[in-house]
Amino acid sequence: MSFGYALKRFREDRNLSLREFGKLSGIDHAYIHRLEKDEKTAPSEQVIESFIRTLKLSARRARLLRLLVGKTVNEQLVDVFIEDEDRPVELLEPLAQMSFRGARPETKDDWRTRANQLSKFLEGDGT
Repeated sequence: MSFGYALKRFREDRNLSLREFGKLSGIDHAYIHRLEKDEKTAPSEQVIESFIRTLKLSARRARLLRLLVGKTVNEQLVDVFIEDEDRPVELLEPLAQMSFRGARPETKDDWRTRANQLSKFLEGDGT
């Protein structure tokens, strides 16, 4: 799953330990740990909202976190969408579901290339 991976990245970006994050969000740190390890995969909207407030996520990052609930997405692809703030979040799902002839993208740069190709295709500027 990818929600846990993104949650951990956002928590670490804020330099919060699991215990600190749990205390600030009002969510048990053991539950957060299970979410980050993908042992739990379906947090409630109330829990997600608490995470978003505690982590002070931008609207874009909040959309990304919500989009990842219950989905399996390549971690490098998730990194691309976390790191590239101008990349439209709406491209994540089609990229994650895309099938590839030959080798599947394995690096962040590979995923960026595919994301750029998809973006151009959707804009009607490429094939």
